[in-house]
Amino acid sequence: MRMKLTLALGLLVLAVLNVGVYRKELFLETAEEVYFELAPLDPRSLMQGDYVRLNYKLLGDLHRDFDRIRSAGKNEIPESGKVILRLDDRRVASFRGLWDGGPLAEDERILHYSGRGGIRGGRRVHVASESFFFEEGQGEAYEEARYGVFKLGKDGRTILRALVDENFVRIQPAAKK
Repeated sequence: MRMKLTLALGLLVLAVLNVGVYRKELFLETAEEVYFELAPLDPRSLMQGDYVRLNYKLLGDLHRDFDRIRSAGKNEIPESGKVILRLDDRRVASFRGLWDGGPLAEDERILHYSGRGGIRGGRRVHVASESFFFEEGQGEAYEEARYGVFKLGKDGRTILRALVDENFVRIQPAAKK
């Protein structure tokens, strides 16, 4: 009896894991590819050798919108929500405004944000991956990064896929010798 219970629990764990993998794979297949312009990279993280800390231009725009809302005397900025992004002809996303649930134009998408440390106090807002990991010793190649390549789902979730330079060429460091 104990063996059957252990086997059943093991199969249940495997089933749950496989469903999670399937959902991620489906997301990668169905989500559209968009670019987020990077704000200046953190050179200290490049120097550490295995990751770069990312910041995005649209985050600055989002913070300015939050400041505008606060200065108008409205303190009702939700800790998490969705914003409207506009995609240009190169698929580069720019901040349009907070989403009120209304219909989107053909060139608009939604992006989920969440607050860390309290949006009301002007603290951190999270919209996408905050770091990009790479093989140690390859940091110099990523100094040319200007955009993050993301898969953006219809629900506003993102997955970082790569970094690209100003010409939208994926950065692929040379193999170690």
